[in-house]
Amino acid sequence: MNSNECRVDDLVVVDASIEDYEALLNDEEFQELAHRHFATGEAALRGVDPSQATLWMVNMRLPDMDGVGFLGLVRNRARRCPVFLVSDAYSLAEEIAARAAGASAYLCKPVDSAWLRLCRNAVSRAAIRKGMPHTLG
Repeated sequence: MNSNECRVDDLVVVDASIEDYEALLNDEEFQELAHRHFATGEAALRGVDPSQATLWMVNMRLPDMDGVGFLGLVRNRARRCPVFLVSDAYSLAEEIAARAAGASAYLCKPVDSAWLRLCRNAVSRAAIRKGMPHTLG
């Protein structure tokens, strides 16, 4: 990415199994990445204003709701917020449901740094094109 471009620098992970993201969050390339973790959808919705988050990674199966339902709640508050739905294992039915619900992407664990890099770059470029703020800074 061009050093003059701003990057997405906030990630919200909503997943009861944060250990599944350990390698991603410990990648030295992302040490400056601000990230917050919530184990349930309800806690995430109480703790984060969806219009202020720059990138969400949400498990398809949360303890209190499914990822598609969570996506709907986020979209009611912030239509353009990028939400990546993450599955513990690939499922065609889940991918179709995620895409039909308007997820920005459907990913399967393990979510690695290459995916996060691509996601950050895509979200940043879209925000820059629209002249929208895309950091919490």
